[in-house]
Amino acid sequence: MIPGYGDEATWPTFSGAHGDPRESVAPVDDVEQAQNLITKIRGQIDRAETAVFRRDWETYRLALCNAIDLAGSVF
Repeated sequence: MIPGYGDEATWPTFSGAHGDPRESVAPVDDVEQAQNLITKIRGQIDRAETAVFRRDWETYRLALCNAIDLAGSVF
């Protein structure tokens, strides 16, 4: 059988390239990082909104500060 595209016989001799199946740890892509960050920011905004309904201004301020800090951590 002749090796085709993607077969181990056609892989380069070096490892570590993006998408290399020999890598034990899957690389985290930018889209996944952005989605995770947005989820964390949304969680803090939801926390702030709940605090407003409860008139808990300290929690509201803390949640917004956390959201701002998270937004500032953009990769």
